[in-house]
Amino acid sequence: MKLSNVITATTALTMCAGLAAAQPTVDGIYDPGTEGSFYGDHAWINAVPTGFGDNGPGLFQGGDFGNPGDVTTGIEVRIPLASLGLSGTETIRLAGWVNSGDRTFMSNQIIGDLPIDTTNIGNAPDFTAAPYDTTTQHIEIDLSTAGTMAPAMDGTLSGDGYVNFFLQGNYTGFGDEQDGTIDGVGAGGGGSEIDGVYASVNGGFLYLMITGNIENNGNGLDLFFDTAAGGSTVLSSSSGDGDFIVSGQSGLDFDSGFDADYVFSVAVTDTDSDPETDNVPTAYMGPIGGPIDNLGDAPSYGALGNLSGSVQLYIDNSNVEGVIGTQSQSTPVSPDANWAYGSELNNVRVYMDEMNNRLYVFIAGNLENNYNKLNLFFDAAPGGQNVLRDDNVDISFNNLNAMSNITFDTGFEPDYWMDINNGVDGGSGDLINFTDAATLRTDGALIDPTFLVLLDYGAYFGGSVTDSTGNPVAMPIDVMDFSGPQVDIQDGTLPALYTQYGPRLTQINPNSPTAGLIQVSINNSNVAGVTDSSAAGAADVNTGIEVCIDLDELGWDGSQDILMGGWISNSGFDFLSNQVFGTLPTNDNVGPRDSDNDGTNDLDFTMIDGDQFINLMDIAAPTCPADLTGDGAFDFFDISALLQGQVDFNGDTGFDFFDISAFLQAGATCP
Repeated sequence: MKLSNVITATTALTMCAGLAAAQPTVDGIYDPGTEGSFYGDHAWINAVPTGFGDNGPGLFQGGDFGNPGDVTTGIEVRIPLASLGLSGTETIRLAGWVNSGDRTFMSNQIIGDLPIDTTNIGNAPDFTAAPYDTTTQHIEIDLSTAGTMAPAMDGTLSGDGYVNFFLQGNYTGFGDEQDGTIDGVGAGGGGSEIDGVYASVNGGFLYLMITGNIENNGNGLDLFFDTAAGGSTVLSSSSGDGDFIVSGQSGLDFDSGFDADYVFSVAVTDTDSDPETDNVPTAYMGPIGGPIDNLGDAPSYGALGNLSGSVQLYIDNSNVEGVIGTQSQSTPVSPDANWAYGSELNNVRVYMDEMNNRLYVFIAGNLENNYNKLNLFFDAAPGGQNVLRDDNVDISFNNLNAMSNITFDTGFEPDYWMDINNGVDGGSGDLINFTDAATLRTDGALIDPTFLVLLDYGAYFGGSVTDSTGNPVAMPIDVMDFSGPQVDIQDGTLPALYTQYGPRLTQINPNSPTAGLIQVSINNSNVAGVTDSSAAGAADVNTGIEVCIDLDELGWDGSQDILMGGWISNSGFDFLSNQVFGTLPTNDNVGPRDSDNDGTNDLDFTMIDGDQFINLMDIAAPTCPADLTGDGAFDFFDISALLQGQVDFNGDTGFDFFDISAFLQAGATCP
């Protein structure tokens, strides 16, 4: 049936987000459980793979955190295998990190996986809980595949036959050493980092090379070994001179599957007032829960320490390479609600709320954060522009007019346009969401016949959502709601008029504009749907771009089917992807179609097989919003579900009489 004939009984409102009976939430998410009774079946499902990048899982940009694989100096230690209960052929687990001297503040230099740009961790983390539970904060070392040479024990990797088992993937929050001398305490000195872990087994000894630096301020490098079944999953206390190493981290939860048996720790302390002399490396070792012994001191940086228990230690602190000392400005790893690394359209759903004069359009997909444009054209009344004119309002840096002479399919004459996009602001570095809108009149932008000045508005709204690394900013613009405050008043001299309200109704009454006539939200978390080679998953995507628009603002005449065309283009509007509403005969990007092959001005959709627009109203009606049980009918069981669940039916935060009233009104027209 025609959606235009379906009226849902809801309480009156004037805004998309007003106090209405269970309306869709404009958040870029289609929730079948709560919104399936509003949005009908798919109005369109894409059949074309994306030619503008597939937003798959695990993607990000930036992440230039240094060159940890190039570091060849650091902390080298020799430990008897017997001291760890090993023979030399086992697979062991190793966890470790740089910590403060009292072991109460852990750095972000750990052996294991942390997301790029993770800051220092702090005291006693729980590695089994968020945000660490999706990664592994330890490594496995198969001793049978380690190196087999006896290294020179000089704090370097050169010619020692070590095998690498770990490279760092995060910047250091404990200072980036820049001195370059073997003690690393001259000008520019001061910093601790773990760049890599290397191992060799020879002559009954385990040799470990931890490339990087250890500062002479007492920072500790703590290495925990899981060498046998059993052991400690949570740190509590030990005994002996090194008790502080465990007790300072009391309450720390290791990864699931990691049971610590032994700890080896080293720290360098400046024992006099001269930072370049008497820098003493001290090592501790022992079983978790037992005595952790002081193994003694090495003479200094750059000198071999023969410690008790046949342990040897050598520290070369000259590294100035490796990881950097500031965040790498990496963007978030997909999936992420705000960031996407490809642009695609998957499907469209529609909800016409005539009682409240609203049209909701949900467009499943992604918009890459490079200012790719989602152009939406609506045909909601007779007239319009079957061929885009060049005398529309100046909006989107006049790129609406730059698209002039595009010819749409026969029967499609849009009279309203929107451009939705996001990207990183070149000044602030913030990710911003933006939407532009304009009225498309049959005869071009409205001109005052007496004074010959422009009366139509170019509308825009947007702002920052996150910073450049994905952290929320203050007051993020998650919903572009066209709430003002800007509205230019034509004084007879303005060559262009701009507003942050809806452009059509603002033109009618610019001195008293209405907020909230348009609402737009982007959720970029989809990593499924169409790929660069298949469109098989297009119907299943439930996140993307959601639009709510007042029907008077849209210009609907109350009877015509509302048609929508559009596409994703590049940031300059002059190259169209193959992500186009309607049908395309091939999977190729539409690209430029003008005579000079450098724009879209001669693009003629009548020359492309199929219709490149869709009818938003020729879909099945949504189910009853008061059908809380989902059985297709409004009955006693729905009332029971409302009362037992104390459902906030009208969305005003809380269950009260008004929810019951709105629920009964909504159910009045249900089966």
